[in-house]
Amino acid sequence: MFNTVSNTVTYAMNKNANDNNKKAFNDYVLGVVVALALLVLVNFVLGPWLWNNVLRRLVPALGKARYYDTVLLSVLMSLIFVK
Repeated sequence: MFNTVSNTVTYAMNKNANDNNKKAFNDYVLGVVVALALLVLVNFVLGPWLWNNVLRRLVPALGKARYYDTVLLSVLMSLIFVK
């Protein structure tokens, strides 16, 4: 997730300011923003269900997850495991 944002910033810094590159860059940034929004939305909806209905059966010691717990866990894992 953060690697994509980093690539977007690097792409922005390396491109010229002519119209074709501006349009291509705007399309690219819009795509990244839409993809990140969909990722967060799916994580808000599907993450707690998977945690509470699947993972808690496998590891009974785990507590119940609220809707934001899985998103914060995703952010933490991204910060730890991204190069």
